[in-house]
Amino acid sequence: MAANASHQPRRTAILTGASHGIGPTIARALAERSLNLVLAARTMPELEQLAGELCQGGAQAIAVRTDLGEPGDLPAVVARAEHEFGPVDVLVNNAAIELQRRFHTLTAEEVERVLRVDLLAPIELSRLVLPQMLERGSGRIVNISSLAGRNGFPFTEAYAAAKDGLIAFSRVIRSDYRSSGVSASAIVVGAVNGAGIGQRTLDEFGLKTSTAFTVTPDKVAKAVVRAIEKDKAEIVVMPGPGRLLKALMDLFPGFGPTMNRLSGAEKLMGFVADQRESRVEGRTDSAPNRHSAVTRRG
Repeated sequence: MAANASHQPRRTAILTGASHGIGPTIARALAERSLNLVLAARTMPELEQLAGELCQGGAQAIAVRTDLGEPGDLPAVVARAEHEFGPVDVLVNNAAIELQRRFHTLTAEEVERVLRVDLLAPIELSRLVLPQMLERGSGRIVNISSLAGRNGFPFTEAYAAAKDGLIAFSRVIRSDYRSSGVSASAIVVGAVNGAGIGQRTLDEFGLKTSTAFTVTPDKVAKAVVRAIEKDKAEIVVMPGPGRLLKALMDLFPGFGPTMNRLSGAEKLMGFVADQRESRVEGRTDSAPNRHSAVTRRG
């Protein structure tokens, strides 16, 4: 698909993790801002359906199958973006995986894949798009992080390390290159209602939990747009005084785990970890009623 031929060229954005979770909502928000979209994910049917929907609405979007765990796929998606639309103006690193099992049961390969997809791939994609951004004197990199990196969310060691790493990476690359017109932002997201890794876990096991401390995918998408347009260093997306709660977790490391216990997250994630480990070991143990915070749907 050719780039827009108007007098004011449309900007081009790469969005990873576009096919599931909050990805489609972010894609629609970016399309409303008239960005050419390169939608990257592993699942092509959903990705192509989303690209078709956006194109029918007047946007320009292409679907590119990309496995962020495969280093060779990263330069390929950047090259495809440049071939279709020209240089990349915006990179939104949204894709993530989380195994949600007890850390000591994971293999070295499983830990490495989480870190590769959730942290190393965003860093490498940023490195790949940075030279042309610097040449043009403009560019935005938005990294979707998670409060899991700060609140000690149960059984997420590798995921939390990656997401906290994205915050640090965003801060440093922003500091180093902002004077050249290229900036970076971190979106620190709490639990998302109806989408994302947490929702997929609930759906997988037929569970439900309180939505009192969740945000909608639309709020996350609006934060991404705000980070791009207003060049915000960090946006915390969670109910209430998000930045204050995050600051409390930074100052008092025991605050997050205490909140996990009081909210029932610790018991719920213990159940999920047990079920996932049972599957890996070939067992069929399933007794969710021993965790009072977990309830079945239907």
